[in-house]
Amino acid sequence: MDRGRRSSVGSEALFRVEEGVPDADTFLSLRAKAGMRTRSREGSVKGLGQELFSVLLRLEDSDDIVGMGRVIGDGGTIFVICDMLVIEEFQRNGGGTIIMNALMEYLLREAPPKSYINLMADVDGFYERWGFVPSLPRSRGMVLRS
Repeated sequence: MDRGRRSSVGSEALFRVEEGVPDADTFLSLRAKAGMRTRSREGSVKGLGQELFSVLLRLEDSDDIVGMGRVIGDGGTIFVICDMLVIEEFQRNGGGTIIMNALMEYLLREAPPKSYINLMADVDGFYERWGFVPSLPRSRGMVLRS
């Protein structure tokens, strides 16, 4: 991936996407600032670094991490996009698109034909531009919260 990829957002912040994984504390802080459900520190420490691919969205001027996205799975048949987030202060400025473009470049390069690629779509009308469609009525997502 082009680690130097940058994107301007009007006169707003300039973002840079890079391959990387946040530490557990940064991950938990990002989730909270994005308005997402919390995860345990123990689970975060155990899980982060186990993904197939991960990117961080940074502010160009300060280098602060303001977003991220990961791909998890077995690397051959199943790929799951998860932890797609941009903190609330920077949402709706193109950062999510920058993250998804990087994740999709990885998937197009690495996922073998007939792989199953899925995600939990928490934002209506966002993921469709990359070809994602609702799985209903063929299947439906389910969740078990612990």
